[in-house]
Amino acid sequence: MENIFELLEVSEKVKYLGQKIAKKLFYQQGNLSKDDEKVFTECIDKLEMTYVLDKSNINIDIFVNEEYNYLAIGYMKVILKKDDKIERISKIINNNIPSPLVIIFEYDEKIVINTAIKRISKSDKNKVVVEQSHTTPWIDLVDLDDTSEKFLNSIQLSSLIHSNFYEFYKMIDDRIYTLQNIELVGEYKTTDDKTKIEDTKEIIEKINTYNEELKRIINKIKKESQFNKKMKFNVEASKIKEEIAILQSVLNK
Repeated sequence: MENIFELLEVSEKVKYLGQKIAKKLFYQQGNLSKDDEKVFTECIDKLEMTYVLDKSNINIDIFVNEEYNYLAIGYMKVILKKDDKIERISKIINNNIPSPLVIIFEYDEKIVINTAIKRISKSDKNKVVVEQSHTTPWIDLVDLDDTSEKFLNSIQLSSLIHSNFYEFYKMIDDRIYTLQNIELVGEYKTTDDKTKIEDTKEIIEKINTYNEELKRIINKIKKESQFNKKMKFNVEASKIKEEIAILQSVLNK
């Protein structure tokens, strides 16, 4: 299996840390439910803070204001016992480690990468709140497809903004978001244009909202016995499909 940290150029630039993280630390400090503890026990083999990027080892400025505190970026490796509960594990880790993390899950020569944008809590300045979290599909490092290869190249150190740690991390998160929605985007493309990135995300969110609405209407059609009401729902569904098609065409330009 390819070394993911070599692919991302992290191991070339930064000294290996390899700090093991005991699962019991999350049990003791994370106020985990019994179900969460069970997930950690059954799904996780090892946790490791593999690399940390900070001002001492990379030429990127810290970013601190009233909302965000980005002093460093941690690259964490999570070796799994089974390919399950990724979102739940990510949520637990991100809620209990305040610094921004690039979490790399490994299982059977495949990986998943997760990021989470965190801001300072307004009610308690000593805590952080996860604003949004994004996760890639599974990536086969033994047999990389074209899309996965383009994605990994796009989050290499040399491909990212080095103005400050927030912008650096936000770019990784945006690119994970794009891959996460590759079925809508069609072809994996990257841009440094912030306006275009936000416009694309807005369109994707609209399409996802329309798709959820469409699912609800289709369920109503299946359950409805009256012909007139079925026809009404079918008209609504057709309109939504038209809106999705318009947005999809804009997205694929």
